[in-house]
Amino acid sequence: MKRLFGFLIITLWVVKPSLAQRQGQDRIDSLLGQLPKAVEDTNKVKLLVDLSHTYYSINPDEGLNFGKQGLALAEKLDWKKGIANACRTIAGNYGFGKSDYNTALKYSLRALQRFQEIGDKTGTARMFSDIGVIHWYQSDYPDALKYYFDALRIHEEAGNKPDIAVTLCNIGIIYNSQKEYQKALTYITKANTIDEEMGNKSGMAANLGDIGELYRNLNNHEKALEYNFKSLQLYKELGDKNGEARDLGNIGVIYAEQKNYNKALEYHLQSLKISEELGVKIETAASLGDIGNIYLELATDTSTGKHNAAGLQKAKAYTDSAIQISKEIGDLNTLSLCYERLSEIQMLLGDHSSALASYKNFTLLKDSIFNIEKDKKLTETAMQYAFDKKEAAAREAQEKKDIRQRNVRNSVIAGAAILLLLLIALINRYRYKQKANVKLEAAYENLKNTQQQLVQSEKMAAFGVMAKRMAHEIQNPLNFVNNFSDVSKDLVQEMISSGDEEDKKEVAQDLMTNLEKINHHGNRAADIINQLQEHARLGTAQQFFEEENNP
Repeated sequence: MKRLFGFLIITLWVVKPSLAQRQGQDRIDSLLGQLPKAVEDTNKVKLLVDLSHTYYSINPDEGLNFGKQGLALAEKLDWKKGIANACRTIAGNYGFGKSDYNTALKYSLRALQRFQEIGDKTGTARMFSDIGVIHWYQSDYPDALKYYFDALRIHEEAGNKPDIAVTLCNIGIIYNSQKEYQKALTYITKANTIDEEMGNKSGMAANLGDIGELYRNLNNHEKALEYNFKSLQLYKELGDKNGEARDLGNIGVIYAEQKNYNKALEYHLQSLKISEELGVKIETAASLGDIGNIYLELATDTSTGKHNAAGLQKAKAYTDSAIQISKEIGDLNTLSLCYERLSEIQMLLGDHSSALASYKNFTLLKDSIFNIEKDKKLTETAMQYAFDKKEAAAREAQEKKDIRQRNVRNSVIAGAAILLLLLIALINRYRYKQKANVKLEAAYENLKNTQQQLVQSEKMAAFGVMAKRMAHEIQNPLNFVNNFSDVSKDLVQEMISSGDEEDKKEVAQDLMTNLEKINHHGNRAADIINQLQEHARLGTAQQFFEEENNP
């Protein structure tokens, strides 16, 4: 039997009841404890909406009670985002708690309008997705795709990779519902690529399982097994027992289709064990039915056509269990297949009256399912017709609009051409002026550069004259210093070589006189330099050299 396909699209709204009860009760108790103390403000709206959302799959009537309280308070506060969120959770309780899709759609559209009014793109995109789910449940695939593609566009503009991946996967699931398996494969593969980039193992596991199921639909059992085993490995790493059970069951189905019954039985038994531990009845019923079918096949000796009574009893026991659970959960498809198989087993066991009764049950269920499917198909056809009619009207209106826009566009183009010609004339005139200005600026720059060069030349010439005068002024006292130094050197030698004390005293006296003159002319040179520094500081250096500075 075929396992659930498209788990992600369901989990946008629904959590498995057993899991919700285990994980949600503590949260509900905590939220209910906060409610009496809550002030009448936006935080209380959030609290009521949170409670409404938590009750989705546990008690939708209570969920609606809290959701409507939150909506009333949000309206009283005139808080549009709160109104939008309250309407969204109310829609969830109606649609996926009570299967009242029309009311769910009404509240979803109201939430969408509020999100659009406040410019909340994330909220808008998620409402498009929610509305897509409602249309999917109603088998209105064209509208479901329309809303999902609208959601995808917004998520792509925002670069929101997690929501892009989920939306791509959901589009693939809708194409699978239409039996467009290649298209479904394309979109779910894209979703998986994004989840791989983000390292989102949970998303990857779900995608790979869905891809495996698509390959099974395409009769490519080798690829189907490859992807289901990849998905199974990821679910084991994540500790996701529900996903693990689903993949084990799908692998068992593929092996059974390949007539490898021992392998198929091995995987179905593993799936059954996990499903029973989790309390997931739909998976449990599917596994029991599959195991019953495998035991029926194993009880048949293909060479002789004889049947093993013990194997038939096992097949009957598992099929009876599958029938019991399918009745409890109202799974008509599984129930119909099990009654058909049970009738065959009972016939082989020689219990003809029971076989006839089981076959009648199978026939009644088959007719019921056929009528349901027929109504569903009629609904799909009617919806597709309405969609096509709406599309045709939209195309006609668009064509008229295009004609008007074309006429306006032609007028605009003609006006633009005239403006363009005027603009070109103005630009040419402007360019002419610009060229003239450029020439004037170039001439001015040349003149300015020439003036600067002349000033620099004059400065350099003046500097040369000043340097020459400065050298002359300082050289004069320095000459005296040098001359008296040389003479003093000779006097020192004469004093050293003389043996007469009177001569030495006379030479020493001359030497003292020379040292005084050296000191005098050294001070004179220093005085010239000090005067020059003072004039330089005052900016009157030229005046200094024009004064009389004779030694």
